[in-house]
Order: sequence, then structure tokens, then C-alpha cells
Amino acid sequence: MGVSAKTAEKRLEIASKIIDKAKEFKIPEENIIIDCLVLTASAAQESVMETLKAIPLIKSKYRVKTTLGASNVSFGLPNRKLINSTYLAIALGYGLDAPITDSTSEIIMDTVRSFKVITNQDKECREYIDFYNKMPKKDKGNKKIDKDLKQIIIDGLKDEVYFKTKELLKTMDSMDIVDNYLIKALDIVGEKYDRKDIFLPQLIRSAETVKISFDLIKEKLKEEGRDEISKGKIVLSTVKGDIHDIGKNIVKILLENYGFDIIDLGKDVDIKEIVNVVIKEDIKLVGLSALMTTTVKSMEETIKEIKKYKPKCSIMVGGAVLNEKYSKMIKANYYCKDAKEAVNVAKEIFKV
Repeated sequence: MGVSAKTAEKRLEIASKIIDKAKEFKIPEENIIIDCLVLTASAAQESVMETLKAIPLIKSKYRVKTTLGASNVSFGLPNRKLINSTYLAIALGYGLDAPITDSTSEIIMDTVRSFKVITNQDKECREYIDFYNKMPKKDKGNKKIDKDLKQIIIDGLKDEVYFKTKELLKTMDSMDIVDNYLIKALDIVGEKYDRKDIFLPQLIRSAETVKISFDLIKEKLKEEGRDEISKGKIVLSTVKGDIHDIGKNIVKILLENYGFDIIDLGKDVDIKEIVNVVIKEDIKLVGLSALMTTTVKSMEETIKEIKKYKPKCSIMVGGAVLNEKYSKMIKANYYCKDAKEAVNVAKEIFKV
């Protein structure tokens, strides 16, 4: 839909162009799904409701369906589940047809089930009653988790991971937990992702799950007066002129969970700022991201400047507009097609 579509009316205008173009290829309206583009409330709060207002505008004019990557709204904020479920409920009320969200999240599915009751989609509340009558009663007082920590991470069980890590920290050394559970679990998840047994949402969920465990271990190490876990410092940045950072943020989550210290410079970062940090922090590896074709030139110029002042610094690049051939042309050391590949590069550079 494009970041320039700041108003609901502008989104309707762009959707109209997409629909008209689809009709040129004999695609009927009812077979088209329009994404009104969710921006993050932390960075573009004023646009969040404009996205939702666009849904009924588009559907009143066309026979299309609508979709949203609903969970994008909470990126960068605490208690993402609360924001996501609230936004999903409002979006469904505006007429959203096909939300892209985490179907393994209890609060999300609770929201969907209750919405279907309220809007008379679940006739006589049969699905709702049937589901919740069959649910086992939770024993809130019993926090002992039977599952292995590795399996909890692989399954992406965010609630269980906190209590299991706490339990293990009573009898195990912090670093033993990292080496024997966290890293091994992430390796298994990475292998599953490579084989396409799981996909990006599951990969991210496991990474977010292990982060909960990692943060608890860092707290424990701090209490014991031991150094924090760090296998090496890496700079990450979206290049000058590009404001897309979701891919970079996924890479950041994975690298941090493997024990790397990430200096995240954010998005639309000036070349001089990146170079200055690389020099000051004596950085061995930089990760650059670009999603727009217009900003690949900026990536090339950034690589050139880094190499001028820090010739031994390795640079990995990624983004939808890049490929292996182009990354070599702009003199990047590594092309990473996804976050897992970035982890492999970091392991190679820091020999871990």
C-alpha cells in the first residue's frame, strides 16, 4: 500500500489503482485481497486508525476482501499481546476479513471467538460454548512445568518458558542453561526453518520465547557479578532513505538470542553515523538492510565508506530488493536471504 498513504482516503485511492490493474488481467474483484497496511503505533501512531478507516471505504466501493498484518501494530511496545488483541477486535469491527496474526496465541483466538459470538456469526454461541466447555481447568497455583526447556522454546510457549527457566536456575549454572538448552533449541528451530517444516511466524515466536529465558539469565548473571553474555558486537542498520525495519528487527532478535551484542542504529541512518560507530566500537561485522530499490545505492555508498575507514570489517546485507549477485556488485562480504543466514554469518565471523 506504501508508507505515503497516510490517510484512509489515500489508501482507497491506491487500492483502486491495484483493483483496476488486476481487472486488466481478468481478475474479478471478489478474488482480490487488499492489505491496508498496518504501521506501528510506536512510530506512526496517527496512522493506526486511518488503516482501519480505509477498510469500510474500500469494501463499500468494491467486492474485495481485506487483510492486515495485525500484530505489526505493537512492534517496539511492551505487552504486545494486549495491543494486538485490542487492535484485532477493532479491526474485525471495521470489517476486516482475513487478519494475519498469531493463531497460537490464546488471547488472539479468545478475541476471535468472542467477536463471532457478539456479531452473530457463531449461531447460538455453539462454537464458543463447545470450545470453552472442553478446555481443561488451569491450576494457577501450580507453576511446575513438565516440558523440557528446549521443547518449550521450539514450541514457542512464552508463558511456560519463564517458569521453567526460573526452575532450572535454582539447580543449574546460567551458562550451562544457555549452552545446553537455549542455543541447542535455536539450532533445532533454525534447522526446521531451513527444511521448511516451520515458517517465519514460528521462527519469530521461538526467538521471542527464548528471549524471555535469556533476559532472566542475564539478570541472574548480573546478581552474581559475572559478565553478561556476549559473543561479539554487531552493528545493524537500515540504510539512509529507507524506513523499513521489520526485517532488521527480526535479525536483531535472533542474533541477540545467540548471545551477540547488537548495536541497533535504527532506520534511515546517515552514512557518517554508521561509520563513526563502526570505528568507535571497533566493529568486526555490520548488517545493512534495504527494502526499497531507491535506497540500494545508499547501501553501496555505506559499504564503500565503511571499507575506507575499516577495511577488515565484514558487511552482510539483506532485504527484498537484493540478491547474491547484486550484493557482490556493491562489494558486500555476505548476502543473507533471511535472519537465520545472518546468524550463520555471525557464527563464522566470531568463530562460535
